[in-house]
Amino acid sequence: MKNKTFIVSTVVLSVILIVVTFYMLFVHVPYYNYSHELDEIRNQICEDNHYEYLDYFSEYRGKSVYYMLKVNIDGVESYVAYDTDLNLVDTYQGDITDKEDVLDKITTKYDIILDDLEIAYENERFVYYGLYQDDDMLLYVYYDLSSGDFIKAVKLDE
Repeated sequence: MKNKTFIVSTVVLSVILIVVTFYMLFVHVPYYNYSHELDEIRNQICEDNHYEYLDYFSEYRGKSVYYMLKVNIDGVESYVAYDTDLNLVDTYQGDITDKEDVLDKITTKYDIILDDLEIAYENERFVYYGLYQDDDMLLYVYYDLSSGDFIKAVKLDE
């Protein structure tokens, strides 16, 4: 009886070790490395351009990859877009539409509820970008950052 208990315990602990090792090697470590790489990119952009970082950074993957930052440039709140070579693509320093107003427009137009919108750079302009996915559909929506006007939507049905 003690021998069976030992074997079962060893097998269970071995399975747990294999699962934890798999998780660490194929999930946690790659995610950590990716997050660290994005932090390095954000810090390099701010350091090289003497920006005061204002707590918004995202990576937008559309037709091209852009790094979006909210920064303070000479006392003006600005959004900047950088490409993968860390070259400045565009800067936006105007007023922005309230995110909640755009979320309400999306809910009314598509009868869906988005949790949040990101700021992106699409078609050579700054936009609000949202993604909605369910079992039957994938929807990307784009609204102008300054006016809140609809720009485009891409809908993929099953």
